[in-house]
Amino acid sequence: MRKMIRVNEKRLAAKYNRRIFLAALPAVSMAVSLLVVVLLFVTGLDKELPQEMYRTIFYVAYAACAYGFVVCLVGSAAAEILIRAHREHTYIHISGSVMVVSQHTRAVYQDGKWVHYKKMWVIKLADVTNVECIRNHLTINAEARYFNEDASWLGYSETEDGISFDRWWYDVNGGRIVSTVEVTDFYTYGDRIARHIDHCANKTRERNLRRERFRQEMLEIAKGVKHPKRIRDKYKPQKKRYR
Repeated sequence: MRKMIRVNEKRLAAKYNRRIFLAALPAVSMAVSLLVVVLLFVTGLDKELPQEMYRTIFYVAYAACAYGFVVCLVGSAAAEILIRAHREHTYIHISGSVMVVSQHTRAVYQDGKWVHYKKMWVIKLADVTNVECIRNHLTINAEARYFNEDASWLGYSETEDGISFDRWWYDVNGGRIVSTVEVTDFYTYGDRIARHIDHCANKTRERNLRRERFRQEMLEIAKGVKHPKRIRDKYKPQKKRYR
């Protein structure tokens, strides 16, 4: 069983667009307030606007536009960087009897380049007891090895039994043991993903039971077969002894 589940970039983009809109709300509020004041004066409260009022209107409008422009520019650039990071580092990877859950957490600009950090859980599918998706959160109940490191340190490759870290010491060391994995549902059809993980876990347990049953049968067969050496010794010609 091998499957790679990537993030839904449209959902991520919608999330960051909402944040940009909320950050730009002060500029919208300033513009609306300014429009209301101008309309009140124009509709009869005061036909002649003072010179200071024109200056104030200009400065407020300029500040609102400048603030909104900066927020949109910086927010769009940050969103693009984060979406690319999630595209690479946020996924659910089922490889054989092992599942890797990875989620990008933050990006830091260091020494002229972006350094990305992520959380990663390595889970044996046979240990999964329950999977559910509630309120945009995917929860997996299983014993897992948990890492929170520089993403470049947690590279790995697939093997027949699961995965092998590029930095070999992570295969036996590093991380800590947790009993629950909870990640934000950035994927498409979280309920379907939960059912698929549960299905893979059941299949893995069934396969392990079949292997264990086959091993026991082979051991029982081996116990009932005479050792080849003993058979050879039985039919080996006996040396004659002379006195």
